[in-house]
Amino acid sequence: MVGADGVETMVGRWAGLDTRVPSRDMESCAQYVLQGIAFDPDAIYLQFGDQIAPGGYAWLFPKGQDVANVGLGIVALRGGGKSARQYLDQWITHRYPRGARTGYTVGGVIVHTTIARTTTDGVMVAGDAAHMINPLSGGGIVNAMKAGRLAGRIAAEAIALGDTSAQRLGSYHAAWMKMLGDDHLKYYRIKQALEHLSDDFFNRLAGTVNAIPQPKRTLGRIFAHALVKHPQLIPVAARFFI
Repeated sequence: MVGADGVETMVGRWAGLDTRVPSRDMESCAQYVLQGIAFDPDAIYLQFGDQIAPGGYAWLFPKGQDVANVGLGIVALRGGGKSARQYLDQWITHRYPRGARTGYTVGGVIVHTTIARTTTDGVMVAGDAAHMINPLSGGGIVNAMKAGRLAGRIAAEAIALGDTSAQRLGSYHAAWMKMLGDDHLKYYRIKQALEHLSDDFFNRLAGTVNAIPQPKRTLGRIFAHALVKHPQLIPVAARFFI
């Protein structure tokens, strides 16, 4: 069995896997489909700030000419008693007051690391069910697709060999960690470090990036300028290499 039943996975629990999430690493998210708003259809929009989305960020993802998914995620423990939807309503009222709300969804996003064991006898878990999310960005769609493909391949091999033991399926966990899981451990350490930096600092950092001429704004140059202008980022960057 491959458990791909999302954030609230029951398959993993039934199989005896520890899928618990620390409350500090669970984001509460809300999203509207907004129609009749103006934006660049070839761009996505992200906005950060403790007054907008504490512990997370707000987004706009285009769906059509004047239709977009507009939402945000927050760390509930930092929300000051307000829900994700309340933060979202406040942000939309400010940014897109004339947008028509034609759809609404809510959900949780795990910003933790892959669970310690993703397999047991006859069972593998994949995607959100195994916490296979980028803990820095909260992105998980591509990760889930890669994990699902990997799980399917290893499941087929195990069935062909007549061996679906935990030991045989352990190659799935090892392959996942090599593919993305180990990087997620590094991203999680960076996330923990960034939590202690203020909005004012990030505004100054954005100013540093904007000062680089756009044709020369490569990832390497951004990284170098940021470390020179803001040395307090050095310990943060070091966490990626520890």
